[in-house]
Amino acid sequence: MLRTLREARDLTQEDLAGLIDRSVQAVSKMERGLTFPKLETLIRLSEKLNVPLRELTAPFDASDPIDPARLPLEAEILTTTRRLSLRDLEIVAKLVKAFPEQKQRP
Repeated sequence: MLRTLREARDLTQEDLAGLIDRSVQAVSKMERGLTFPKLETLIRLSEKLNVPLRELTAPFDASDPIDPARLPLEAEILTTTRRLSLRDLEIVAKLVKAFPEQKQRP
């Protein structure tokens, strides 16, 4: 998931490491699932990637499974909306709110 989020923002591992004040090796290990970041690092990732902290930890919450196919789509939507004017972003927000709320299926 971290790799998907990073790539959706056109960041290299070096870029992300600099943003969160961690080594490139640490970012690589997190992306490959070899290590799990400490809370401090998760908070930095959340802030720098503009992703709610809950989304970063959701894959590890067995009570709230997330379909992995959603992650690249959500990242693409987020990246695309950053290029919109405020007026267009307000329109998109209204459209999204118009969709009925559904529970995610495991």
